[in-house]
Amino acid sequence: MKLTLIGVATALLAATADAKTLLFPIPQSVEWTGHISALHPEFSIGGTGNQHVQNAAKRYLNLILSERWEPIQTTFDTLDTLSQAPDLTNLEIIVNDNDIKLDIGVDESYTLDIPTSGGEATLVAETWVGALRGLETFSQLVLGSNAHTVEIQDNPAFGHRGILLDTSRNFYPTNALLRTIDAMAYNKMNVFHWHATDSQSWPLFFQSHPELSAQGAYSSAEVYTPADVQLIKSYAEARGVRVIIEIDMPAHTASIGESHPDYIVCGKEFWAQYAAEPPAGQLHPLNQQAWNLVIDIVGEATTVFTDSLYHTGGDEINAKCWELDPIILDYTQKNNITTHQLWSEWEAKLLDFVINTQNKRPIIWEDLLKDGGTLPEETIVQIWTAPAINYTSKGHDVIVSSYDYFYLDCGNGGWVGNDPRYISPSQTETANDTFNYGGVGGSWCAPFKTWQRIYSYDMTYGIPSDSPGKILGGEVAVWSEQTDYHVIDGRLWPRSAAAAEIYWSGSYDKNDKRRTVAEVQPRFYDWVYRLQARGINATPAQPKWCIKHPGRCDLNDPAIN
Repeated sequence: MKLTLIGVATALLAATADAKTLLFPIPQSVEWTGHISALHPEFSIGGTGNQHVQNAAKRYLNLILSERWEPIQTTFDTLDTLSQAPDLTNLEIIVNDNDIKLDIGVDESYTLDIPTSGGEATLVAETWVGALRGLETFSQLVLGSNAHTVEIQDNPAFGHRGILLDTSRNFYPTNALLRTIDAMAYNKMNVFHWHATDSQSWPLFFQSHPELSAQGAYSSAEVYTPADVQLIKSYAEARGVRVIIEIDMPAHTASIGESHPDYIVCGKEFWAQYAAEPPAGQLHPLNQQAWNLVIDIVGEATTVFTDSLYHTGGDEINAKCWELDPIILDYTQKNNITTHQLWSEWEAKLLDFVINTQNKRPIIWEDLLKDGGTLPEETIVQIWTAPAINYTSKGHDVIVSSYDYFYLDCGNGGWVGNDPRYISPSQTETANDTFNYGGVGGSWCAPFKTWQRIYSYDMTYGIPSDSPGKILGGEVAVWSEQTDYHVIDGRLWPRSAAAAEIYWSGSYDKNDKRRTVAEVQPRFYDWVYRLQARGINATPAQPKWCIKHPGRCDLNDPAIN
């Protein structure tokens, strides 16, 4: 009998040690202390002088009291074995720097202690931004009316954790952008990369050139006014999310031709030979008036958007477009250069203006470097096709947006009209008819990027510790040919959460062990439902039966493995 009691006690202790709350993204260090503590009826959050943290404390207190989250996932049902600690009366927030600017390199670390003795929990952060991250973690530790006692030390593996959203191809009302920022904050993402303009429309109002949106937007109702911009910036800052603006050029600028047709080359041509997608049209690289417009646009954009980084665009130049212009052809022939070299000259002028006049650090898409050009060393390269090491080895810091992993619009089929490739003569797959049978189906970046594929990306693969350039972080991207505000939540979530964890937690844990889909899936599947409960219309990742029967929907029987 004594042996039986000892065995029961041992099993209970083991269960208590294993009892966990499904945190997402997972903190760097979590020490569960084996208790739960009921929130006192007058539980409060306070202790900091920063207005953003004070407002966040109110939001999170309301969320905690209204959410009363009960996990859907049943893997960690050992929570029932936890000992009951005295009531938790308050969360005290201690911030060392309440005034730091939200910008690149800001310290987002925090420590969180929910003691087994009850009473006061403490959240200590170097900056007010770190306090916001700790508040999110605290909110996830509250289950029903109890908080799980724990000691957490946490910090991001990567300082740049973003979402790129294209608002040109289809327009998004401001409230859709604000809801996206909310979801980013829940997932500890910190950069809203606003790809504001493109060839299809120009929805962003510029004080220096109001004609751009007046004639280039889809309608007067589909314009981001200065008031909209200020709301988006302030809303994002209050949640620790930076807004980095991108005005893509010199390609992807056909919408400028609506108000300044003389500044655009090949704008009236059918797109197929002259652009990556319709419509065709690129800024004239030798037109002085066009250059003056560029200086006005970039000058205003870098002033309105106060982040230290500015995204210059710089992707997908089509040489055939510029070669239609006799002035450009004459210039390249006289100077014995190619149109790509002309492009490099143009970008050099733009980067010089951004760096030396506007005092910003530029970001640029990788295309110019990939095609043999050079950039100032401080230029950040955003990759979408080539391995990061191609550029870190040359001394450039890199933002990772590999289309093979992080382009969330991929795999939804084609969107160009009157495409005969969809016609299958025999209505079955043949050697000459694979387009619709396991082929790309019109999506250049097929297949669809599943959350598992996204999570499997190794952020530092092949990058030596002494690399002259570093991985700053990553971004998922939604290009909006087939996306608008009706479907944006489902395009982004929950797949962006998979990226958020490898951006925040890293691809490896503190013991240098690779994070795996098998280990994350209980937390991930529960997080989907919690996002939905918070008003984010995340797409289901599995039938709910699978969530309630852990492992039973795995490809292979976990009992055998």
